[in-house]
Amino acid sequence: MEHEIYDVAVVGGGGAGTMSYLRAVLNNDKSILFLGDALAKKKGRALWVTDVDNIPGMHFLKKPITATTDTTLKWIESQETLSKGKVLKHTVKKIENEGTHFRLHYEEKGVEQIVYATYVIIATGVMDVQPQINGSIKPIFPFANRGDVLYCIRCDGHKTIGKKLTVIGNNDSAIGIGAMMNERYGHNSVDILTNGQEYSFSQKFLDLAKTYNFTFYHEPITDILGSGKDGLKGYTFAQGEIETDMTIISLGIIVYNDLLKQLNSELDNVGKAVVSNTFETSVKNLFAVGDIVSGKKMQIYTGWDQAVDAADEINRRIRMEKRSLATKT
Repeated sequence: MEHEIYDVAVVGGGGAGTMSYLRAVLNNDKSILFLGDALAKKKGRALWVTDVDNIPGMHFLKKPITATTDTTLKWIESQETLSKGKVLKHTVKKIENEGTHFRLHYEEKGVEQIVYATYVIIATGVMDVQPQINGSIKPIFPFANRGDVLYCIRCDGHKTIGKKLTVIGNNDSAIGIGAMMNERYGHNSVDILTNGQEYSFSQKFLDLAKTYNFTFYHEPITDILGSGKDGLKGYTFAQGEIETDMTIISLGIIVYNDLLKQLNSELDNVGKAVVSNTFETSVKNLFAVGDIVSGKKMQIYTGWDQAVDAADEINRRIRMEKRSLATKT
């Protein structure tokens, strides 16, 4: 039985995935985009980004990544001359490499469905590890949603100017972030909270912390002072409490690389995709873009650039195949 085969399947509906799909559609390649189901969206960074200050034109948008994604998909659908492709609000559960194409499995109303594609772009992204407070990550959410808890210095570091700052982390990265905040934004004192977790600081960074007068708190956090309405006020421990206005989380990331693992794609030591200069993984015709890519900035504009490079390389290969056939006739 012959199956419909898409030129490009894009997995992931964040900034990088949407740009991949947009570029593929503009390149006139037959494309399909898997946005992910409700659970996948909830686990993605894009849904929780309430504002973006470091991208021109996004300053007054609420939830700018999801807003621009929705706008882009509506625009594509409105263009009569463009190949519309297909957009599915489903999550790819399994991927298989058939040599000449890939098989992507998803469920629709409990029934397994399969899509075939010659090229695949993975843009499934990452999520930040959250601190546990009394065995749960939920207590931090109201403050993260309010913007008092930050995860990206490049994106949001400027918001801490003039605020009392803490960093939650247990390795050199936490001290490095504190030092950058001192040097860039003038934080003369930063509190480092390891939250009762096993910590590992090199002597080099301990010396740096001493230079900048950082204070360490190694006890588990027992409560968060303040509220999602009134803002972050501080943290309590068994032996006391500290005041703070803002916190930066430095606990690492969760990489959504299940599909890459299924195809034995090469990953780095944190689980991100090792790619070529055109963002092809170690698996032929399988590309990865966005936060899931090894050694690149986890920024919207970086993901956009990667998406364009990947989609254009796929289009080049499709065109060269057509050219080869044309010159033989």
